[in-house]
This record gives sequence, C-alpha cells and structure tokens, in this order.
Amino acid sequence: MRTVRRRARARECMRLKAVRRASELLQRVLHGIASIDLRPARLTVDRLLRMLFLDTSVFDEVRDDERELGSALVVAGGACLLAGLGAWLHWEVSELSPPNAFVNGFLLGSLFLAAMYGATSLLVYVLMVQFFRVQVDLLAIVRTMGYAAAPLALSVGMFVPVLYPLFALMPLALLLVAMIYAVQSATGAPPVQAVVSCLLGFGMLVLVLGVVAISSSGPNAPIGAGQFGLYYQF
Repeated sequence: MRTVRRRARARECMRLKAVRRASELLQRVLHGIASIDLRPARLTVDRLLRMLFLDTSVFDEVRDDERELGSALVVAGGACLLAGLGAWLHWEVSELSPPNAFVNGFLLGSLFLAAMYGATSLLVYVLMVQFFRVQVDLLAIVRTMGYAAAPLALSVGMFVPVLYPLFALMPLALLLVAMIYAVQSATGAPPVQAVVSCLLGFGMLVLVLGVVAISSSGPNAPIGAGQFGLYYQF
C-alpha cells in the first residue's frame, strides 16, 4: 500500500513539475511576443496605404531612411509572391487548367519576377550613373524601387473570372508610374531622364518575362507571375 502511495505521489510531483515548466515556457513566449517592436511594420503598412491614395511623398521618406531597406525588400518580395499567387489562382478557377500551374505560376513565376525586378533596378542605376552622369546612391534606388513594386500585388485579383484582364494589365501600368516617381525621388534627375531609364528597364522586364513565359508554356502552364502567367500556347 505504501509503495502505491509513493508512486502516486511521485506521479503527482512529476505532473506538477511539468505543468510548472509549461507555464514558465508560456510566460516566456508571451513576454517575447509582447516585447516585439511592431512600429516598423505599422510604418510600412501606413506608407503602403498612403501610396494607395497616390501620396508620392512616401518615396522621399524611404529614400532618406536607411532603416527601410529590409522593409522595401519585403514589400517587393511580397508583391511578387502575390502576383504569382494570382497567376496560379487564375488557372485554378479557369475551365482550362494546365499542369504544373502551382510550380510554374506561383513558385517559379514569383522567383523570376523578383529576380527580373531586381535586374531592372540595377539597370536603372547603371543608366543613371553611366549614361546620364547622375550621382546616385544605389541603396536609395533599391529602397524606393522596392516600394514601387507594391502595385504588382494587385495581380492577386486575377482569379476573378470577368475582371482578370484588369488585374493583369493595371498592375503593370501602375508599376511603371511608380517606378518613375521612385527613380526621380532617389536620383533628383530631370523627369525626362527618369522616364527614359524606367522605360528601358520596364521594357527589359516585360520582354524577358514574356519570352520565358511563352517558351515554357504548352502543355504545362507558363512560367510567369501576374500577367505573364497568362501567356499560354495552345
């Protein structure tokens, strides 16, 4: 009988210790969550909302804030992922559903779009420095161009059957406009130089992504995010 009681007490002690450890761990986790500084995320969301209402002063703020590099990369990467998601969802709700739509549209499409947008930013920088002889901070262009990629996120609406052409074309048009404002803010160059540099970079982006999408489609889904995910060869 004593042995049974001892075993019961031992099990009860072990249970209490486990509960105490779990409680301490939960308290640490909650303390860690409470200590997270959410101000940078709130500031980024606030700037994106201001861009939605055509407030171009956001680019001036980002240009001068060296801490915004990470946020700018997150904005650009998230916009590319949403564009890839839109291309995949378009084929999911479409009557024609080519194979590998998730891999080619969402995964590879987002990756190619992000890589080419980075190359576009670099080309704009080279044109400004080497061709127009403008003194430019590369990181300033990266920060402003990162926020300029935000309109690509609208491509996620391509799953809407009737309105998908709008969500395919409108983000690219808004992207070009945002790029021009971003480059002009980062460089202080005359509007003509900013427009020419952005048109050349934008043209390269559309050309390369279009060729990749068309050459990779049929019977599989094209490798492309957003509008480029629609370039399917029957």
